[in-house]
Amino acid sequence: MSVARGCWVLLLIGSPVGAQLREPIRGPHYEVRSEGEPAEAWEWLRVLEAAWPQFVDYFGVEPRLKPEERMQVLLYNSHAAYKAGCEADGVGDPGGGGFYAFRTSKAYFFRQPSAYYTRALMIHECAHQFHHRLHGNQMMASWYVEGVAEDLAQHAWDGERLQTAIVAPISLENYPAQALELVSRPEFDLDQWKEDAGGIERPVGMHLVRLLRTEKSYARRFANARRRLDDGQRIQKAEWVASFGAVDALEAALKRLIAENQQPFLVSFVDWDSRRLDWAENKPVFELRGTASGVVSAARTREQAQWLEFEVSFPAQGGRVGAQLDWLATNDHTVLLVTAGGTAFLQRMTPDKGWVNLVHAFAIPAKDGQPGFGTRTVRLERAMAEDGSLQAVIRLDGTQVQRVPVRNTHFGPAFDSGVFDFRKLRFEALGR
Repeated sequence: MSVARGCWVLLLIGSPVGAQLREPIRGPHYEVRSEGEPAEAWEWLRVLEAAWPQFVDYFGVEPRLKPEERMQVLLYNSHAAYKAGCEADGVGDPGGGGFYAFRTSKAYFFRQPSAYYTRALMIHECAHQFHHRLHGNQMMASWYVEGVAEDLAQHAWDGERLQTAIVAPISLENYPAQALELVSRPEFDLDQWKEDAGGIERPVGMHLVRLLRTEKSYARRFANARRRLDDGQRIQKAEWVASFGAVDALEAALKRLIAENQQPFLVSFVDWDSRRLDWAENKPVFELRGTASGVVSAARTREQAQWLEFEVSFPAQGGRVGAQLDWLATNDHTVLLVTAGGTAFLQRMTPDKGWVNLVHAFAIPAKDGQPGFGTRTVRLERAMAEDGSLQAVIRLDGTQVQRVPVRNTHFGPAFDSGVFDFRKLRFEALGR
């Protein structure tokens, strides 16, 4: 069957022995087989086709594919199915959550706890696939090849636009926070692992690659070093100073980059996804998606906020929606939640009593003559009461509806039950 490079098609052929995969689907560059629903598989394919030109830009060149050839990607629902599929293809049990096999030139992975990380793992393994296909499946230094793949895997996806190699607004796994914790340990010493056999934790390796790739003082030297690294050579310990300058300066620059590139939002509960990262007047504007079933879910700013605002619409199926007002712990935090009909609840989770109402439920102001929630702009502001205590001012579409005593201003979006998209999300960190 001849397939033009620009076509997207469904191939009605059998799955490999031992796997429970649906029929393959094809785009211009990728062929995806998944155990999931077809609509989901088509989304995986859209993500990968959106990643292709970004991979080309990142590496400066693209693999040569024959007219009917596609990069093959296999997604399983469980580790057991992933293991069986790899064994059926003769690549054994690779372990981990995903794997690119030199022997088959296929990328294998299985579903992860969050939608974001499942997609990140797919991008990671397909970055390996792209990278190694450029260089004849050459073995490369682990800090470099894993750092490159993880650098690209930090992303946002809104169903149409993919952004790779960014600081993701939010993720459950939060590699930047992991990297900050690792380099802050007293025993961290960049000089100890410069010989590749020493290894490096993946969150740190990702940031090292990003530093060398993006910082002007290192970028040209790194471009030269990449030619050797792509050829499978190692930068020996004695060569690091000649390649990248004084180790102390490199370590200081790495720590600074990690500290300055932390994810702005933290997951409080359940599944959050990075949808978009835009810029307006040199300030970031985010879109986050929250997914939960039957529980209160929330996200919060990593730093305390002076103010935070977002726009949110009530979906056809949803419980309540609102905002995180403060955060001390999983059993000690405050939220605003509003029903579709416009009834608002100010509630605090407490260590000893569970959820308690801070005030009686109240109706939010009508909008365009309609009492329900509809689409609203929610704004939270940090304020001080006359007695000097801390408060959060809550505004809906510019109208103040409450002032609430809070313990801090780790503001953020919140909801219970459903899928909510929080758009045009902006904030100003305290003291900035």
